[in-house]
Amino acid sequence: ADRLFSSVAASWKSASEENLQDVRELIPEFFHLPEFLENSNMFDFGQTQSGESVHHVNIPKWANNDPKTFIQINRQALESEYVSKNLHHWIDLIFGYKQKGTESILAQNT
Repeated sequence: ADRLFSSVAASWKSASEENLQDVRELIPEFFHLPEFLENSNMFDFGQTQSGESVHHVNIPKWANNDPKTFIQINRQALESEYVSKNLHHWIDLIFGYKQKGTESILAQNT
C-alpha cells in the first residue's frame, strides 16, 4: 500500500525533495473532479508499512479536509493571471529550447 497515491503532501515531498527521479504531473482530475480523492466505495487498500490504513487521499490542511475546496483552489491557481503570464516558461522547460544543452543548464533543467 506504500506505493498507492494516498497523500498529496507525501507525494509532493517525494517528488520535490527526497527523490528527484520521482517525476509526476498533475492529472486533469486535480482541477475538476474531487471524487477521485475519496474512497466512496470503501475499497480495502490495505495498510502502509508503518501500519496506517489507506482510505481517502490525505489533502493539505489549507483545504480543510474538503476535496471540493482542494480542487477549487487548484483550479483557481491554474486559471490565475500569474500562471497565464508564466506558463510559457514551463513549456520551454518541458517541450522547448530549455529541454537540452546550454539553455537547459542555465535554467537548472538538467
